[in-house]
Amino acid sequence: MGRVIRAQRKGAGSIFKSHTVGRKGAAKLRVFDFAERHGYVRGIVKEIIHDPGRGAPLAKVVFRDPYKYKLRTETFIATEGMYTGQFIYAGKKASLNIGNVMPLASMPEGTVICNVEEKVGDRGAIARTS
Repeated sequence: MGRVIRAQRKGAGSIFKSHTVGRKGAAKLRVFDFAERHGYVRGIVKEIIHDPGRGAPLAKVVFRDPYKYKLRTETFIATEGMYTGQFIYAGKKASLNIGNVMPLASMPEGTVICNVEEKVGDRGAIARTS
């Protein structure tokens, strides 16, 4: 077996290093729990932020924990038309509005959607744009 000569090695370029220092965090949906399966949970959009290395902005959404006296901050991909102070409803019985998280079975055909779960509970894997 031969070897790669020096001239070929020089043209190979350097190892790519992704610039991930300024990232704001992973964009995920809420954990799919009992409250979301049988009703809905209300959250409020606290801020919409730019995430370097991503095409869509992120939204910091604060939910009250249904089991503990605690506030949980989730990072969603901000949908087009989302604003700070907006109420976001996540669950089976949530209404069909911009930014709400609901199962595909409860949406009518032709609805514009984003951030779809491939498997239940994977917190969003398909069509992750606004």
